[in-house]
Amino acid sequence: MPENLLLISTPFYRCSGPNCGVLKGGSDRWWIIWSSFGDYELPVMHLAPWDEKLALQEGAMHVCGEGCAQKLQSQFMGNVLQSRARRSGG
Repeated sequence: MPENLLLISTPFYRCSGPNCGVLKGGSDRWWIIWSSFGDYELPVMHLAPWDEKLALQEGAMHVCGEGCAQKLQSQFMGNVLQSRARRSGG
């Protein structure tokens, strides 16, 4: 390999949807999902159209489309309810 050849690593993205794992190609249907704690110290799920800067943020989940986004939303909601039930003892 020539010494002056610069190797630039380009990130690749894999869908975070349950049982998916498809690699991102040139499709514009991808989304970014992440969670945080909102104004009232409650868990909040964020959904945004694909953006390269957001995709590189810690905690960002890359989603190939609506179906996987819905599955992740369902998991998020289930986890929140489960956590509340554990805290309340019920």
